[in-house]
Amino acid sequence: MDFSALKKIIAGYNTFVVTSHIMPDGDSIGSVLAFTLALQRVGKNAIAVVKDDVPRKYAFLAGADDIKRDFDGKCDVIISLDCGDEERLGFENKLKTYAGIVVNIDHHKSNSLFGDINIIENQASSVGEIIYHIIKDMTSIDLDIAQCLYTSIITDTGSIRYSNSTPCCVRILAELIEKGVKPDFISRQVFERRSIESVNLIKLSLDTLELFDNNRIASISITKEIMEKSGAKEEDTDGIINYAREIEGVEVAILFKERGEKLVKVGFRSNEWVDVGKIAEDFGGGGHLRASGCTLKMPLDEARSQVLNVVKKYLAGEGAWME
Repeated sequence: MDFSALKKIIAGYNTFVVTSHIMPDGDSIGSVLAFTLALQRVGKNAIAVVKDDVPRKYAFLAGADDIKRDFDGKCDVIISLDCGDEERLGFENKLKTYAGIVVNIDHHKSNSLFGDINIIENQASSVGEIIYHIIKDMTSIDLDIAQCLYTSIITDTGSIRYSNSTPCCVRILAELIEKGVKPDFISRQVFERRSIESVNLIKLSLDTLELFDNNRIASISITKEIMEKSGAKEEDTDGIINYAREIEGVEVAILFKERGEKLVKVGFRSNEWVDVGKIAEDFGGGGHLRASGCTLKMPLDEARSQVLNVVKKYLAGEGAWME
């Protein structure tokens, strides 16, 4: 990976905003905090901005309390992490309104290349893996940065259970443990703490579980009514799709999340051979080989019908989304 252009920018400018997508996950929060801390360590004026609520489970990470929800000023450089397109960052205006230079660092193959500098490594397990290599050449990785990077990598790889787990990311995790990271501590914070509201959400969501195509497709639907009844937050929906994906015989799992009368977020996961990233692209979304998503501006029932029909056709050999 060639980071020479980025290194020149970091050396030549002073004010930075580090940001990522709305509805942030562990990779986005961990990488944003790690990069912000690293820039601060080398004397830069850097702030983290995420235009959405930060999930409670990441509050233990250094700098999480300092993440700003809004930014309307000017800076020299905006660094976008883990975001495939500019709109998903949630800023009201184009990024060039706020900064002279836009740096785009991502691992999604569907990235729209919206930066002045684009560092896209779609073979990387996570953005945390990419910026580990950048940070280690900038400054020493202390425990605070190490915990952020570790969180970034383990959340996007499912604790090294998913197919995007690479020898490189495993070696990085080992090095971060040598820096003092306690895997059991981080796992408890990220994977083993649930509110009663999130448990209620799981219970209600699983009542919507349906199987199709000889049990090769499983879907779960989270309606606005379910969200209201459970009292859960958006962050509590994280991981629910895995209940569908883990059913024996299922190849494609789909999570439908109703966000308005005509707005549905769709998440896809696959197990063995389906490239769900290409399926999501067909609906205007994108992502990875085994995990992707899209947003559909239509009622939930219509979204379910369209998506399920496409996935069924693919599994029947009629689709163009071959791995």
